[in-house]
Amino acid sequence: MAPDGHIVLVLPPGEVVTGTMAAAANDEVGRLAGIRKMPMLLVLTGVEAVTRSARTVFSSAQSLAAVAVLGMTPVDRVIANFLLGGTVQPCPTRYFSSEQEALGWLKRKSVA
Repeated sequence: MAPDGHIVLVLPPGEVVTGTMAAAANDEVGRLAGIRKMPMLLVLTGVEAVTRSARTVFSSAQSLAAVAVLGMTPVDRVIANFLLGGTVQPCPTRYFSSEQEALGWLKRKSVA
């Protein structure tokens, strides 16, 4: 949890994110959020891939108010497009290549 109140989830660089990994992350996010809906910064920089089952798990998260997906490379953008492209997201979700822009967007979404 960041000092300004958003959740930060850093996916493991160099690894394939599986449904099991996503479910564990989803459980932790739910625990941190409690009964509130929280904004989240999802950092996927350097992730090798995201499986379909992980995409399904991430798209079913119920405890999030908004998700800023942060990546730094063209490959990160492709992975983010796959992650976000499967279904309608349960909350406002957007890709960023700048952490400052991502955090600004999350801040605006958390007061909206």
